[in-house]
Amino acid sequence: MAEKTGFMIITYKLRLYNRHYDWLLVTKQIYNQVVWHYYQILMSNRSLLEQNNFLLLRELERLSVGTKEMRKKGEEPVWKLEHLPKIPIYFRRAAINAAIGLARSYDTSCKIWEGEKQSGVIQERGFPSPAGKMDSSPVFYKGMYRDFQTDSIQLKVYNGEKWVWVLFPYVGRRIPFMEKVLSPALKLEKKEAFLHVPVKVPTGEILTVRERIERESFFAAVSFPDSDSLAVCAVLNREGQLLDSCFFHGGKARGAQRRKVQIRLEKSKKSRRGNGEKENAALYQKLEQINQYYAHKISREILNYCKRYPISVIVVPNYGNTISFQEKRYLNTNAYGWQGRAIIRNLKYKAWEEGILVTAIPPYHISDCCSECGRKIQRYNEGHKASRNYYGGQLFLCSNGHRGNTALNTAKNIGRYFLRHFQDGSGQEEMAE
Repeated sequence: MAEKTGFMIITYKLRLYNRHYDWLLVTKQIYNQVVWHYYQILMSNRSLLEQNNFLLLRELERLSVGTKEMRKKGEEPVWKLEHLPKIPIYFRRAAINAAIGLARSYDTSCKIWEGEKQSGVIQERGFPSPAGKMDSSPVFYKGMYRDFQTDSIQLKVYNGEKWVWVLFPYVGRRIPFMEKVLSPALKLEKKEAFLHVPVKVPTGEILTVRERIERESFFAAVSFPDSDSLAVCAVLNREGQLLDSCFFHGGKARGAQRRKVQIRLEKSKKSRRGNGEKENAALYQKLEQINQYYAHKISREILNYCKRYPISVIVVPNYGNTISFQEKRYLNTNAYGWQGRAIIRNLKYKAWEEGILVTAIPPYHISDCCSECGRKIQRYNEGHKASRNYYGGQLFLCSNGHRGNTALNTAKNIGRYFLRHFQDGSGQEEMAE
């Protein structure tokens, strides 16, 4: 039987040298005008969305550009593109696909809202509103870019009078040209131009969690304590026995770096200088950069540790993919903001690239129960007495006398919770995209 292999999309961010920025800006404006034109067609004819994307694209071109038969008869398209320069075919098709995506998203939101209304779900939000303006990034299909070299690329842009080919040198990560390069997108940020290039990279063998567990004899479970240990990994066998463990440190160093920025931020808030807002924005960005650095660092260390065995399944708590407003404030204002969710997010795509699957379990009672007997635990630190009212200790004690590190206990609970759900078939697999 042939081995099933998968792939992942990695986006490379390339910074274009600052030349002809005004041409790039005009090109983006034209692109959004074309997207808006086709979006209006779809909003006026919602029944068109019942077709697949290929037939829908042909229909939209017929409505806006016409056909040879229509030109022979002298007929004008119903939705002719007016007040715009002549649009290259691949530029137009990229805009059409962007409009189709926006229209389908709006149509799906409307159906979900109607379904919730009919089922009697309490709705706090009103009926979805269609887009009011467009700010899409131009996508360059083949025919709109050429000569993609290791340090430059030619893009077809509008210079205010006509479409011209322009050579743009760039800097950034070296793209593996042996892999399949997909259509790049143009991003304009604060007078700088970037090209986001998706690259299709093959991954290892594709197997479900169940297939992997049945084939392998051990797996890894990871907890994310809010301490100097930003992550704790426990390697367990299929019987739930602990084989090995590893603590990934960096919380104190990260906290010290964030505190320095916090002090500068507090001083900046108190001062009334004219550039105070700009300085605050830079400091908040610095806090975010520190978070991103440690999220990438710890996720890579976890992955390297798991590859030593090798391990093909990593289990983490399912904290969700969204961050609440309160948590954003906490991460930006507290020197010890929790890092777990960001590490999980990075770990998922890094592991998938290496052929390792990350699955998640609900985070219920994984940190307040003993992994050996299931009794409630009492937390404490060295030199302190165990107490039910003390929740910050790094050590634990249960009524049956089991004791140890709370973060490792949580990791073991995650692994054994996963095994129980895996054995009775009630667990849900969550595969990294």
